[in-house]
Amino acid sequence: MNNVVAFRRSPRIDQPEHLSAIVVAGSGGAGATTTCFGLATALRLGIDADVAAIDGTFGGGNLLDRVGVGPIDSTRAIRQLGSRMAVGSAGALVVGHGEATDTVLVDSLLADRRLARIHDVGTALRSRRLAPLLEAGAAIVIVAPPRSEPLARMRVGLEWLIGTYGRGVLARTVVAVSHQMPQRLVDLAPIREHLAPVVAGFVEVPFDASLARPGAVDHRRLSVESIDAWTDVLDALGRIEAGRHDTGGHQAGAGELA
Repeated sequence: MNNVVAFRRSPRIDQPEHLSAIVVAGSGGAGATTTCFGLATALRLGIDADVAAIDGTFGGGNLLDRVGVGPIDSTRAIRQLGSRMAVGSAGALVVGHGEATDTVLVDSLLADRRLARIHDVGTALRSRRLAPLLEAGAAIVIVAPPRSEPLARMRVGLEWLIGTYGRGVLARTVVAVSHQMPQRLVDLAPIREHLAPVVAGFVEVPFDASLARPGAVDHRRLSVESIDAWTDVLDALGRIEAGRHDTGGHQAGAGELA
C-alpha cells in the first residue's frame, strides 16, 4: 500500500507541543475514538508533529487495539506507561487504557517529551479525574453523530460545561459532528447557525467507510475529506492556543446557547 496520503493543507498550529485537548463523546457511538485518532494522524501528516493519541476512557477503551499497529521504539518508550504504548500507522504515539489511568499524569509525562496530547475520554466529561485538565485550560472537542437524541445530549454537555466552568469555556470548545452513516438524517444548518458564533469551531466530519470496518485502522485507507475535516478541527485548536496569547483578539463564547 502506498504510504503517501493526499491532504489539502497543513493544520495551522504554531506550537503543537503545547496542545492538550480532550475528545469527549456527546453520547455512545459518537466517534470519539476515531476522532482522537484522526486528529493525531492529521497533525502528524500535516506538520510531522510529535503527537500522542491517548485512551483516557474510564472503564476501558479500545484505542490501542484499533490504531496501535506497531511496537514502540525503546527511545520513545516511557517507563511509567509500560506495555500500554504503540505506534499508529502514521507514526503517532498511541497510549492505551490502564487499570488506574491518571489522565493528568499521562498528560504531564507526554508534555515533558514535548508531544501534543489528544485524549479520548469517551462519555466521561463530568468525571472528577478530568477536572484538573479542564481547570488548567485544556481544549475540548465534543463529538456527536447527526441524530436528534445524541445532539440533544451534546447540548446538555455544553450546558454542563458552562454551568461548571463559566461561559468562557465555549471559547476553547470545538463541536465536531461525525457522520456515522452515508445518508444525512438531520438538517444541521440550524444547529450550526446557533453554535458556530459561540464556540471555537463547528466542523462536520464526513462518513468514511474505512472507519466502519472492524480491526485496526490504517491512515492510508482514510478519505482525503476525513483528513481535511480533522485538519479544520486542528485549525480551531490552533486558534484556541493562539488566543491564549492574544487577549486583544475576538474571543468566542460570549453568546448564548439557543
